[in-house]
Amino acid sequence: MTTPVKLPKKVLNLFPRWEYRCPDCYTYVESKVSFCPNCETPFEKEGWRVPPRFLKSHEDMSEYAHKVLVPKLSAKQRELLFEYFTEFLNDGFESGGFSAWTTTSGNVAVAESPTHHGSYVMECTPSAWSNAYAQKRNFTTGLTAGYARAYFRWPTIPTGSGSWIMVCRDWTPYTSICEIEVFGTTLRLEDQLNSANYDYTHSFQVDTWYCIEVKAVVNDASNGEFRVWLDGSEVITQTGLDTSGAAEFDSIDIGQRAQQGTAITTYVDCVVVADTYIGPETTEQTYTKTWTTDALFKKLGITQSFNLDIELQKQDVPKTFALDSMLQKGVALQKQIDALFKKPDILKNFTVDTCFGTLTNKTVAMQLDALFKKLNLATDFGLDAYFGAVEAETYTKTVGLDAVFAYKVRLPELWLDENGKIVLNISKPYVWVGT
Repeated sequence: MTTPVKLPKKVLNLFPRWEYRCPDCYTYVESKVSFCPNCETPFEKEGWRVPPRFLKSHEDMSEYAHKVLVPKLSAKQRELLFEYFTEFLNDGFESGGFSAWTTTSGNVAVAESPTHHGSYVMECTPSAWSNAYAQKRNFTTGLTAGYARAYFRWPTIPTGSGSWIMVCRDWTPYTSICEIEVFGTTLRLEDQLNSANYDYTHSFQVDTWYCIEVKAVVNDASNGEFRVWLDGSEVITQTGLDTSGAAEFDSIDIGQRAQQGTAITTYVDCVVVADTYIGPETTEQTYTKTWTTDALFKKLGITQSFNLDIELQKQDVPKTFALDSMLQKGVALQKQIDALFKKPDILKNFTVDTCFGTLTNKTVAMQLDALFKKLNLATDFGLDAYFGAVEAETYTKTVGLDAVFAYKVRLPELWLDENGKIVLNISKPYVWVGT
């Protein structure tokens, strides 16, 4: 048997090694039965065992973990399990439909744009007096502290109070825990258990994606809480509440409740429900077109055959590496730059020439510290921001690094020694670009 993700043995041991299926009618049975409940074939443990169905995918394994294992495990075992299976629902509608949901209501559809991430998005267009949403019921059992996150976008900002976009529920008995609303300049958490509203003022813009996440702690008479994050910033915090009116958080509605007498369209993407904080999508998933690595390397005259991922992986940089996300992180940046660009002897099969092509003349004259400026670069890092406009300048395929930067940076002296090697005069001070 193989598992869909690499799990430590102590986690795998929490799962059953086998399931049991009748060889005559293919009904799955418990290991303690005497006969197949469907065809009454006598049970035979060794002959009926088959690999567990939940090993087909991580999603199936996660569902089994939370729905079947959690009620049977001790608190310590659940803590271990939740290190690897924290998501109860994760759907960006990439299936092209609503297969991850229990049901839908009203006018909802999967559209191809405008997506936040991936190829599909949920489009909710309630009529004037009906709601439009997707609903997931009983996604787990016994969850008393849960998180739900989704991305929302409106071509017209809702204006009517009571127009929820997310509802957290306890399905049995049917109880509304809290509702999230956006209308005008208000983000509201409506506490259904305590009949209270908690508001945050924000200037919402049309055709803009907003990441909204809620935390609900229920089944507690004195330490219940609600928290709301907007684009990763906690904006609503309510603690010390009586949330004993709900036993668990096990169901959710995502979509748009109709405003009274008015139809409003809402787009929803990247829905996640978990038992730990989720947060916004990573930066590389919302990468802007104004700055790409292709544009950088074309300006440097590097051929299309250069594979950035391969070279960066040699330095143990993750495959999901995006240039400006690395630059935003000051931790160990200088070490990464040195290892990747400045020390040709770090790997026997890695030299400056093999990465950048044959450099013309004595062109290794630019210390890359100047290119990356400092370790705490801003999010909107780009060449233009630090080196001036370069759109009008053209470079040949064999251009060297200092051909790009010489007009902005005073370079240290270079010469060839008696062995034909390039020598950099490090006694001269570096000249930094910017402050």
